[in-house]
Parts: sequence; structure tokens; C-alpha cells
Amino acid sequence: MSNKKESSDNNEIKDNEKGEISEKVKKGNILIFQLDVQLEEFEKMDITEDMPLHKSLNHDLILLFVDPEHSRIYIWEGKYVSTRMKFISAQLAPNIRDKYGIDYSITTVDDGDETLAFKNFCGIEE
Repeated sequence: MSNKKESSDNNEIKDNEKGEISEKVKKGNILIFQLDVQLEEFEKMDITEDMPLHKSLNHDLILLFVDPEHSRIYIWEGKYVSTRMKFISAQLAPNIRDKYGIDYSITTVDDGDETLAFKNFCGIEE
């Protein structure tokens, strides 16, 4: 029974011609964490169902996105974050990954130098 659900979710993603994540997947599966540099940990963010992922990006933050549908984790680094923040996020990201799937790949994305895959994932228009 769970195979049918997984199959329909995968079809929903594949059917989208631009490679963007469907609203159902955004709302149900993608998690966003924000780095709290004081506590030196990632804290889960609550996002509303109608909020596009790119609206959570802020030049002063480091965000970590968990995409279980594609076994991927993105660390997005705002352009005004410190080297210390980047170091902390790189150290903590594997801990988050291990909670969701040790086979997840971790990709770091710099503010202003986003890959096409990340732009599609977040719904950033060029």
C-alpha cells in the first residue's frame, strides 16, 4: 500500500515539466531548519502551507532544507553570514542528515550563486 503512495508522489514530481517541487511535496515533506549561531544548532522552522520556499531565504541566515523525495539536503548560506556560521553549519549538517537518511547528499549553496537545481527546488525565478 505504501508503494502506491510513494509512486504517486514520485509521478507528481516527474510530471512537473520545469522540475519544480509540487505544492503537495512542499507542504508535506520538505523541512527547513535555521542555524541558531548562539546555541550552535539548527532549529526547525514552521512554514505555512501557502508560503513558497524562496520566501524563507534571508541574506543574514543559514538555512538547511531537507528534501526526502530526492534524498538531498541543501545548506543555503546568506551573503551576510560569517565564516564562523558557515563552519558551524558544515559541522552540524551531517547530524541532521543522519536523522532523515544517511544516503542523503549535502549541497552547499551560496546566496547569489544558486544552482539551477536549487532555484527550481525553491521556486526562484530567473
